[in-house]
Amino acid sequence: MGRGPQLGFPSLWDQEVRHTGPLILYSAFTGALAGLLLAFLNALLRALTEALGLFFGYLAPEPPGEGGLAQVFTGPSLWPLAFLLPLLFALTSFLGTGQGLAAFLLQAREDRPSPPSSHLRAVLGGILQLSLYSPMGREGPFGVLGLWLGRGLDRRFPRLGGGLAFAGLAAGLGASLHAPVAGALLATEILYRSLLLEARALTPALIGALAGFAVYGAFYGYTPLLPFQAQVDMGALPAGALVGLVAAALATLWVEGSRFLEGRIRPLPYPWRHALLGLALALALLILPEALGSGLGWVAVATTPLLPPLAVLSLLFAKLLLLLLASGIRAYGGPYTPALVLGGLLGAFLAHLPGPLALPPETLALAGGVAVLAGVARAPFAATVLAAEWGGYATLPLVLPAVLLAYVLTPAYNPAEGVREEQATPEGSPSETPPQREPPSPDPEAAAEPENPRG
Repeated sequence: MGRGPQLGFPSLWDQEVRHTGPLILYSAFTGALAGLLLAFLNALLRALTEALGLFFGYLAPEPPGEGGLAQVFTGPSLWPLAFLLPLLFALTSFLGTGQGLAAFLLQAREDRPSPPSSHLRAVLGGILQLSLYSPMGREGPFGVLGLWLGRGLDRRFPRLGGGLAFAGLAAGLGASLHAPVAGALLATEILYRSLLLEARALTPALIGALAGFAVYGAFYGYTPLLPFQAQVDMGALPAGALVGLVAAALATLWVEGSRFLEGRIRPLPYPWRHALLGLALALALLILPEALGSGLGWVAVATTPLLPPLAVLSLLFAKLLLLLLASGIRAYGGPYTPALVLGGLLGAFLAHLPGPLALPPETLALAGGVAVLAGVARAPFAATVLAAEWGGYATLPLVLPAVLLAYVLTPAYNPAEGVREEQATPEGSPSETPPQREPPSPDPEAAAEPENPRG
């Protein structure tokens, strides 16, 4: 029919399918394996939390998505027992490496190898401190474990061109938040530290997060941690802007206060800094135990009439003080759950004020939480999707302006957070280069070249 000769090389579409197909399968495997490991890790955390809580006389309420709001408070049988916390925190500082999730993210972003056993030590140190009433979030050890698994599999299967680190990290974050899509977006946003999101990052992150949460949820359920169902209309836009402004002020106070406190505490030996946090927690155990732990359960309580406005405000300031100290000493754990707690308590308090903020407290708590998260984590997309996964899309007229304003007005925290002082701290901003490379050429000659994929 007059047609010319057919091209002999495969089309770009065929090449992309060959590269993407294995990446999808391995991402699902990475996420599922991470979800299984995270389920066991969470069982260890719950067992330690219950045992130590009964010993010290206080069990914090759990979020509704995992175990309900069961709470126990009797106080220590002997009040001097509370002052074992400084010693225990000092000991856990030796178990860990002085590195948090942000330090491992920086290593992954710059494609630097991690010291042997550093991930495992960071996970164990984080689990122990969280079980001892630390105000930080479990997404710290969860994310470190997922990132460790993903980077290890990236090195094991270099022909994939990287990307499994996204799958492992997203599985850890998605499981800790009970929000797989938000976890996938959060993994890409905090690894990139910019708004640059590519399919090569989002594809393994989404698949890994969904597979990980599918396995993890089989043990702990698929309900959102804070299932806030509320509806607002476009008339809530001014209230959302106001929530965003207040949330930005709160996030800035936390970020800048932590940086200031970190500079003042730096001369202290490392174990003494953690002992200082243990001392603060011991005093809180005797004076205001509600400030101990992650605090997500108290956010759910704060949206009910059980807590009056003054109690919510007192709890907010107490949590802020503990988080300032914990961030200043670089305690193990993540900052994302604390951001949701601070913002949630702020929103629950604002619901008691008259005027344009006369909205359901659940909606304001959700908007405040994700707004502070967007400012602290520099992750507006993940924060917005998290609000939709927890509360439904009917909250978006309130959530969107709150998230965008908080993101724009909150200063970025030091990306090298969590790097121990004895190690060299990189100067300047980290590279914005995505932590993965393009897949290697399918030629046999290319297969013989050494590969060291990013991620």
